[in-house]
Amino acid sequence: MKAIRGALPAEARVARSSAIVARVLELAAWREAKVVAAFIAMRGEADPAALIAEALGSGRRVTLPRVDAEARELRMHEFDEATVLSPQGAYGILEPPEDAPLTPLDEVDLVLVPALVLDPLGYRIGYGGGFYDRLLPSMHNATRVAIAYDFQLLAEIPTHDHDQRVDYVVTDTRTLETGAREGAREDDEWPAES
Repeated sequence: MKAIRGALPAEARVARSSAIVARVLELAAWREAKVVAAFIAMRGEADPAALIAEALGSGRRVTLPRVDAEARELRMHEFDEATVLSPQGAYGILEPPEDAPLTPLDEVDLVLVPALVLDPLGYRIGYGGGFYDRLLPSMHNATRVAIAYDFQLLAEIPTHDHDQRVDYVVTDTRTLETGAREGAREDDEWPAES
């Protein structure tokens, strides 16, 4: 999947990311969110930059992750137009500075979640570090929205007990409400598509 995503031409990434952004903006959870946790796209991921700009432009608070390699966790730091992001760690991920204020995780209303692959029940596979699986349970009040290109959505992916589901899977061609909030089981019916 990394190779397929990496082969996507730049103009296709831009067009598909724009379609994803338009779908996220239609979500009631987005319209109601006052604090949005986002991420900076890397390695050809679906790019939420326009969502970050929209959130800041509409007066919402935005928070971005910073990897704490020693603790093996993500820490969410406040972000605004004045924040200077710099490449950190082995992957050179753009992150806020360490001294940027931390965001209390229970204040986050909506979290945008990256994924390498997803399924219609809201399970996802990232890069194998488990960072989001450890972070998401602490965001008690947040609606979880995974964004990815439609070809990254598979019928089923392997899961483990610690895997965290998302509430919505948003691609460039569809939006799936997964039923994760209602505690749907793996063998429940697939979610409705819009």
